[in-house]
Amino acid sequence: MPAKVSNVPPNLRDVLRRLNPNKPAGSDSTAIPRVARDSNALRQLHAHIGADPYAKALLTGHIGVGKSTELFELANELRPERHVIICSIAQTLGVQNLDAFALLIVVLEACIQSWMANLGAMPAGLVEELANHVRNLLPEGKRPPKDSGPSMFREFQRMQEIFGQIPKKITSGEQLARLYSEVLQRLALRYVTPEQLATLDPSSIAMSCEVLLKELESHAGKPVLLLIDDLDKVGNIVAQSDIFLDRAMALQRLHCGIVATCPLDMLFAPRGRELDHVWGPAYILDPFPVPDPIGTSAADTKLKPYLTILRSIGAQNAFSALQCRKVAGASGGILRAFVYACGACVTYALEAGENHVRDYHIDLVARDQTDLWRGRLEDADYAALTAVLDTGGSNVPKAIHLLRAGVLIRDGAAQDERQFRPAPWVMPLLDTYRKRKQPQDPKAGGPAK
Repeated sequence: MPAKVSNVPPNLRDVLRRLNPNKPAGSDSTAIPRVARDSNALRQLHAHIGADPYAKALLTGHIGVGKSTELFELANELRPERHVIICSIAQTLGVQNLDAFALLIVVLEACIQSWMANLGAMPAGLVEELANHVRNLLPEGKRPPKDSGPSMFREFQRMQEIFGQIPKKITSGEQLARLYSEVLQRLALRYVTPEQLATLDPSSIAMSCEVLLKELESHAGKPVLLLIDDLDKVGNIVAQSDIFLDRAMALQRLHCGIVATCPLDMLFAPRGRELDHVWGPAYILDPFPVPDPIGTSAADTKLKPYLTILRSIGAQNAFSALQCRKVAGASGGILRAFVYACGACVTYALEAGENHVRDYHIDLVARDQTDLWRGRLEDADYAALTAVLDTGGSNVPKAIHLLRAGVLIRDGAAQDERQFRPAPWVMPLLDTYRKRKQPQDPKAGGPAK
């Protein structure tokens, strides 16, 4: 017998709490469950990492397209045969103060915490070796010689500011973890420019990572898989180049497999070809298919992922299938945008005292998004966007900032000439720009024919 459909009005407050766009789907019991997707890139990534325990790979795609969710899925799949460590940059440090030096500290702290949580106390000899690496950064009682130059002196001062007072005795993994947690806290709370961070020598931290990961593999009895999330949110070009290109060997040398997220815009930047040489071709996660806005069937395969999300959090009675289709279309296939829009619709419904989302709530959310970007885009942005669309995907390097912001959406599953399209909420603004720039007919007082 078919399952009965509940007609009980949903608790919109509970629905709104579950519509958290910042928590990766499937990460825990309170998050939205993961929605399975048909992705050639994911199949290739799983095959690559599953076959080579020490492979290094990049996973990229638009912010909010589901990369974090897929990292958790990869971790669950390979945990029986790998010692999996997940580093969340946004939760640990934040992406503003990130470069290769800070990234290695994040990795080192995560590895120490993973050891203690899964393998117990760290061997005394290993702790002593790692502690010596820390002290090599700031030898006690020694300062740079006066003739060493201002750059070395400034580096020494920055190291002191970042590491603070290093304990005279470090005898346990807990002390090491506490030391590096405090370092990350300092880095998170004070702004250090990427140019300043780039002057710091990460060799001692890199050596600690290499030693620790080799010992981890030995004690765990299986290869280590390091999953580094949130690197795709690094927007500073200097920091991007430092992490993924200039000092990428700091990660490439580590004795483990690595899958890291990567900014989509880097693939189309001037140094995108270098990225291919260092890491190999990146695995690009495409947006979900967007359902036809005029469709009526709830059985539409393109609509199914979005309906699944609503059902998983008990919101199926808050949105009709037609309303879900409308919100899905407005999201452009970016799941985080869909979740955010649904949450905004529910907020409007709560404000109006309704127990169901109304069509005008969806219209209000779409208009809010359009109005938000109305004041952010300039004519130069519209010109760059038009140049990409009118050439079937050429001129993307000139519109990289729009790609990063999600104004321009890249969908590799679409036909060649339609792989780049504008976000739905920017369409009214783009239409206005095109009409404004259209040549005027002086006789009719309107656009020239």
